[in-house]
Amino acid sequence: MLIILSVLVLCAIALFLFFQLESFGKNPEGARLERIKKSPNYKDGSFVNLVDTPVSAPNSNMFKLTLQFLFKDKEDTDPAFTVPSVKRDLKIKPSEKPTLTYFGHSGYMLQIDNKNILMDPVLSERTSPVQWAGTKSYPGTNIYKVQDLPEIDYVFLSHDHYDHMDYETIKQFAGKSTKFVVPLGVGAHLEHWGISPSQITELDWWEKTNAVMGANVTATPARHFSGRSLARGKSLWASYVFETPDYKIFLGGDSGYESHFKKIGDQFGPFDLAILECGQYNEMWPYIHMMPEETAQAGADLGAKIVWPVHWGRFTLGLHPWNESPQRIAKKAKEIGLRLTTPMIGEQIILDTAYPDKNWWDDAKR
Repeated sequence: MLIILSVLVLCAIALFLFFQLESFGKNPEGARLERIKKSPNYKDGSFVNLVDTPVSAPNSNMFKLTLQFLFKDKEDTDPAFTVPSVKRDLKIKPSEKPTLTYFGHSGYMLQIDNKNILMDPVLSERTSPVQWAGTKSYPGTNIYKVQDLPEIDYVFLSHDHYDHMDYETIKQFAGKSTKFVVPLGVGAHLEHWGISPSQITELDWWEKTNAVMGANVTATPARHFSGRSLARGKSLWASYVFETPDYKIFLGGDSGYESHFKKIGDQFGPFDLAILECGQYNEMWPYIHMMPEETAQAGADLGAKIVWPVHWGRFTLGLHPWNESPQRIAKKAKEIGLRLTTPMIGEQIILDTAYPDKNWWDDAKR
C-alpha cells in the first residue's frame, strides 16, 4: 500500500510540474480578467458560444473517442508519400496585389499594402506543449521557419489551441516590434511569453480596431472553445473581418456551422476571399468543427467570391482520411456554384490574379 501511495504521489508531482511548463500559457487575471467579466460572452467563469455548443455529440463519450483514436487506420488518416510543397524566398518583395502564402493547416502569411501579417502560425514540428511528443507534421510539410520570413508586422491569432497558437513560434517574436491582434484573454499567454502589453490588441466579438495601419479589423464570432490545459473557456475564440479601401477578406478560425456566418455576410460581405476551416471534423464532435459541406455553405453565407478551405493537409487531428476534406468540399462547391482555391504549402494566392486549384492531394499519389 505504501509503494502504491508513493507512486501516486510521484505521478501527481510529475503532473503538477508538467503543467508548470511555460508553453501552457497563463490564465487572465487582474485588469484583464475584470475586462473579461464585463463581456456579454462571458458567463459563470467561462466564455460561451452564441448558441448551446457541446464539445461532443450526445452519443459520444471519452471511452468511445479514445478507442477510435487508438485503432484509427493510419493508412487513411496520414499520407503515404511526401506531401508536395513549394519552397520560395519569402523575403523577396511580393506582388502589389494582396498575396497569401500557405504554411499548412491554418497558418499563412498575408502581405498587403507593404505589411506582413501572420495568421495562426505553427512553424514547429508538432502541435503540442512539448516538441518531444504530440501530433507530428506530415513529411514534406514543415519546410518554413521564422527565420525564413520577412519582418513580420502583425500576428493574428484565432484562439489559443496548440494547432493555432504555437509557443515555439510565438516566443521568437518576444523583444521584436511585431504587434498582435487576438481574442479577449489570449494576451495573458502572450505576456507570459515575453510579448509587451503595448503590442497586444485584444478584441471581443464585434469589436473593431485600426491597430493595423490602413485597415479596419473586426473580431467576429466563431462556434468553438478554448483552453491549453484542463480549464476551458478562459479566453475567447474568434474570426476576423479584414477590410482595406480595396479588399475585404474573412479570416476564419475554427468554428462549427451556425447562423453567425450569415450575419457576418449580411453585415460585412461580400468578401473577396473567405478562409474557412475544413478538416479535423467528426460526427462525434459535430458542433465545434464544420463538415466540408457546411464549410461550402458558410462560404456562400458570407457572400465569398472565393473560398480557401484550410485546417487540413499537415497534421492528423481527426479520424477522417487526410485528403477527404478537399474532395468533399469540391463536390459541394460545384453543386452550389462556389469557387475554391487550394494552394499547396508555399504556394501563393494573389488576389485578382492567381488562385491555385490543382488537386495536388490526388495528383501526388504514387
